Amino acid sequence: MKNRFSYLWATLLRCRLRPCRAIRFICVYLRALFASRAICVCTAGMLVGCYNPKRDLSIDPHNTPIIHILDAIYDAPTGMAVVQWEYLGQKRVANFVLQRGEASVFSDVARSVTSAQGEYATVGAFRDGGVIAGEAMQYRVVAEYSAGGLARTDVVKVPIPGAGLREIRRDPVALAVQVVWQAGDGITHYEVVRTPTGGDSETIFIAQDPQQTSFWDRSVADNRPYHYAIRSHLSTGVQLMSRSVRVQFYREGGRHLVEPLRGDGERMRLAATDLDGEADMLALIGRADRISLFRLRHTLNTGLSAIVSRGLVGISFVQLDDLVPLSLDLVGLPLSGTRSVFPRVYVGGLASDGRVMVVGIDLSNNTTVWHIPDRWMSRSSHARLARDEQQRIYVATDGQLRVYSAAGDRLGAFDFKPGDPVDIAVQNGAIWAAWANRVQRGVLHFSDEVLADIAWEEVSLGSQSEPIALTLNAAGQAFVLNRAALQVFRADGTALISCELPAGVSAAGDVAIGGTARGLVHLSTENGEVITYVP
Repeated sequence: MKNRFSYLWATLLRCRLRPCRAIRFICVYLRALFASRAICVCTAGMLVGCYNPKRDLSIDPHNTPIIHILDAIYDAPTGMAVVQWEYLGQKRVANFVLQRGEASVFSDVARSVTSAQGEYATVGAFRDGGVIAGEAMQYRVVAEYSAGGLARTDVVKVPIPGAGLREIRRDPVALAVQVVWQAGDGITHYEVVRTPTGGDSETIFIAQDPQQTSFWDRSVADNRPYHYAIRSHLSTGVQLMSRSVRVQFYREGGRHLVEPLRGDGERMRLAATDLDGEADMLALIGRADRISLFRLRHTLNTGLSAIVSRGLVGISFVQLDDLVPLSLDLVGLPLSGTRSVFPRVYVGGLASDGRVMVVGIDLSNNTTVWHIPDRWMSRSSHARLARDEQQRIYVATDGQLRVYSAAGDRLGAFDFKPGDPVDIAVQNGAIWAAWANRVQRGVLHFSDEVLADIAWEEVSLGSQSEPIALTLNAAGQAFVLNRAALQVFRADGTALISCELPAGVSAAGDVAIGGTARGLVHLSTENGEVITYVP
């Protein structure tokens, strides 16, 4: 067998056949030797790469045009990807196009002015300066025929050096963003670049250690979307940018109409409830002829949009038939502390004669199980309720704050000097109170379970703030709803972020925290909608 192949090779050299005729000769010889056409076909396929401008039509009867990539590399001195290609054929080509791909979607990035107009072989090269650091770029070259149609090369990948952005982690409570990237070779240092929507890019951190792979950004001051990216400085003097990732702490996740409100005489109040029960939110609607309490269940789909289901708890509860709708308030379960076996919510307000009325409703059977023990007359227009993790109930009206135990005992009172607050909230030994133009945070002092004193301090809101509602999350942060924005404050009273309000949130609105992981922010509107924000 070895002697036979030696004879074949000597014959080819002696005859000096052209490549395509040599292929035919090999096929005839091998067919005679092995009596197999399959070997002939395979051998021809392996050798057809030896292109010739005068290809034998018996091998390729259609003389099919071919375009393929000769080489694709990253050019270190320039920081570009270079793709070299070759076109073989006599079919006229209008344009050669370089395409860059991502997730099987390709887009044009460069177009060649060179065209094949009668030349059998055309070669060229594209240079792409839009590479992404730390990733494998996908390329292909397309020949667009003058008569219509096109031909494409196979896809090639070009690895790009530099830091690839791996992950963005958010901490809505601390309002911080952690940027995580992948280290690379030949890098002197990194820059973390942040770009606010509608603003200019800025370098917020420089990592001099090439092995550092993360950074916490704690300097965000608003709720605008930001884009983060990593700029790698290579030892060649080239700078390469990673892909960017968009980050926003709270964005609108969905809207749901609970029940239409008819004019200024009706109002909807919101409160959190048992996450493991039938709902994660409650909505109380007060009308002149009835009071309606609804359970709301929020679920998130893959796009993080909130989907809300609604269930009616009850209408016109005992002892609440005479309440003035605009005086109503609702307080649900505290977001921290021990969960109750029998979850209870409280509804309160003022009767038409000014009498203060507050009842507790057991959500397990929708029955009234508690009522305020005092005969308390108020000259105010509303009553506001709060509840702490020790299950104490706080009622504010007529310039006074009174505290009660879950068993119905009175635990003290405190006078409000500024008058009646528009809303109150209590958690972790602190009470927050909002008035028409101010917010105060107070530290509660109890002596033998009786309220002894409140040490107040002012919270800086800004000149344009007009608070209409407030609530606290599980971390003790305050969410203050005003006519211009939703402002968020740390537990110590310092400002965190401010979010612009959508149209329709007015003096009839309320704010509550609840939902999945007790992190959703809910606003009620003047028309009976609930707007949910996803952190």
